[in-house]
Amino acid sequence: MVPSSPRDRFDPARLINIANGLTAARVLLVPFFAFLLISGRGKAALLVFAICGATDALDGVLARWLRQRTLVGTLLDPIADKLLMATAFIVLAYVHIVPLRLAVMVISRDIFILVGSMLYLLLLDTSDIRPTALSKINTVVQVATVIYFLAVAAFPAEARAVGAGRGSGPDKGIALMCAVTTVASGLQYLYIGIRKLSDA
Repeated sequence: MVPSSPRDRFDPARLINIANGLTAARVLLVPFFAFLLISGRGKAALLVFAICGATDALDGVLARWLRQRTLVGTLLDPIADKLLMATAFIVLAYVHIVPLRLAVMVISRDIFILVGSMLYLLLLDTSDIRPTALSKINTVVQVATVIYFLAVAAFPAEARAVGAGRGSGPDKGIALMCAVTTVASGLQYLYIGIRKLSDA
C-alpha cells in the first residue's frame, strides 16, 4: 500500500468537513449554554455542556479516521475548548455557583499562557509549544469542576441531600483542587518559558 502523503493527512485547503463542522457547532453552542445557565435552566445547561464534550471527542476521532485534519480544524479546536471552559467559569461565577476568585484564576492562567506563547513565538521563532503533563491534569480537573458545579445547579435538592452545594465541604474541596492545579500549571509554564528564554 502506498503511504498517504502529508497533504492527504493534513490538508489546509479543505475547510469544510464533518470534523470541522462539529467544532464549529461547539463554538455556536457556547452562547446558548451561557444563556441556559444564566436563565436558571441547570439541567439543559448540563446537557449542552455534555453535548459539547461529546463533539470535542468525536471531531478528533473523525479527523483522524476520515483523514480530515485541516489547518482550520487544528486552530479552531483548541479555541473552541478554551471558549467553552472560559464561558463556563465566567457564567458559573456570575450566577454565584463557583467562587469568583476561582474563575479569575482560570481565566488569568489562560491569558497568561496565550500571551506567553505569543512572546515565545516572536522571540524564539519556533512553534515547539506542547502541553505539559501537569497542564493536562489541570484540564481534566477544570472539566470535572465545571461538571460538578453544573450538576449541583441542575439537581439542587439531590446535591443538598448528599451534602453538596451552597459552599459545602465538597464544593470547597473541588474548588481548592482546581485552584491549586491551575496555579501550579501556570507557574510551571512560567518556569519553562524563563528557562527556554535563558537558554536561547
